[in-house]
Amino acid sequence: MLRGKFGPTVTSQGKRRAWDTISQTINASFPLVVRTGDDCEKRWYVLQSKAKDEIAAHKRESSLTGGGPPAKRLLSQVADTVFQVLGHSEVSVTGLPTGIDTSMMQALEMQQSMEPSQEPGPIKFAA
Repeated sequence: MLRGKFGPTVTSQGKRRAWDTISQTINASFPLVVRTGDDCEKRWYVLQSKAKDEIAAHKRESSLTGGGPPAKRLLSQVADTVFQVLGHSEVSVTGLPTGIDTSMMQALEMQQSMEPSQEPGPIKFAA
């Protein structure tokens, strides 16, 4: 539901309800910090983006050739969990050097909608 494309059975309202259900479960387990569905969704996209960066760095290091011993960098527990949730085919670690991570775009857009800004303007991405 959360990762499915919009269509007759996957709607924005359905996704919103799913994120709200997730936030209720998290709030029941960790009642000291109350989170909304939007908070959980934003946090997921940020974690996903950071994990993809870490996985890409890990794969780059493992594919290096040279005269020394192999790098012993291990994935963090969060990156490993995200990798398992998304699946091997969902984590793209190669692509155009000037490409944009669409999940990061979603997180940035969500962050901007949650924070009032002085002046509206275009979203700027670092290259």
